[in-house]
Amino acid sequence: MKQRHLIVIAALLAVAFLLYLPRLLSDEEGQGTLSVSDGFAFSVSAPVTRVDVAQLADGTTIRLERGSPDWTVDGHRADMSKIETLLPTIRELGSDVIVARNPSNHEALGVSETAGRRIDVYTEAGGPYSFHLGNRDVAAGGYFVRLPGADRVFRLEGPAGGYLSRDRDGWRDRVIARVDVESVRDIMIRRPDSEIVLRRDEAGWTVDGQAADSAAVASLLELLPSLSTTGFPTDAEAAAADFSSPDVELDVFAEAEGDVTGRELTLALRLIRDEEAGDWLARRLDDDEVYRLAPFLTRRLVPEREDLLPD
Repeated sequence: MKQRHLIVIAALLAVAFLLYLPRLLSDEEGQGTLSVSDGFAFSVSAPVTRVDVAQLADGTTIRLERGSPDWTVDGHRADMSKIETLLPTIRELGSDVIVARNPSNHEALGVSETAGRRIDVYTEAGGPYSFHLGNRDVAAGGYFVRLPGADRVFRLEGPAGGYLSRDRDGWRDRVIARVDVESVRDIMIRRPDSEIVLRRDEAGWTVDGQAADSAAVASLLELLPSLSTTGFPTDAEAAAADFSSPDVELDVFAEAEGDVTGRELTLALRLIRDEEAGDWLARRLDDDEVYRLAPFLTRRLVPEREDLLPD
């Protein structure tokens, strides 16, 4: 065989090997990786106004939506710090790390039409602009992603996959109220059979005219700058909660020079005991959101009279 024939054959074998190499390096079972130039790319240029996270297995959807002025999650007030972290991240996503080519792997990786999550992004220009978000890649990190109608599955690195895997309560604003403690003048705690008045003067705090236990008052005041929930009731539980006759009422008053009383109401909180769950439900009078409070937190927030007096 002539040398030039050998060169041609060698060249043909080299081309064949290069063509076969991607299939050799890729793993149809979704365990290997391969860098490719035309990978997963998701981009929106206009400001985002809504993000739907469709849970394909059960048909439910978590909806993040821009309101006026703040965002909501399924109609509830959203944690704006989490929204502000998500928005710049979700507008530009990309990966060139492919983990599977065969559609038979979609179900196991959580990116099929019935498994995992479909992310639908809406902007001021329209939408939805969508992609599938699958399981977390436990071995390598990141999450599996796929564009609708595509066979190839990629591994998306970065924080976006984790953000979009939160449940609804993970997006909600957990802060019930923020009170400037330095301005607080009076605190009233009412139960059906009793009323406690905590008052601050130049000498310090008193409870119904007697010197109060400074540690007990400090424990209460520490909660007020960022009073936060320990959980949320379901929508059905919140709707069924009757706050017309609460078990405890908490009213916090701040100094107000312009008011004839010299004070203004800064927090009005109503609490009812949830005997079945073993904790408390709370709602501000100026808000429809209902929160759960653990018993230990409630004891600090609305102590009994004897707990506020020195030993």
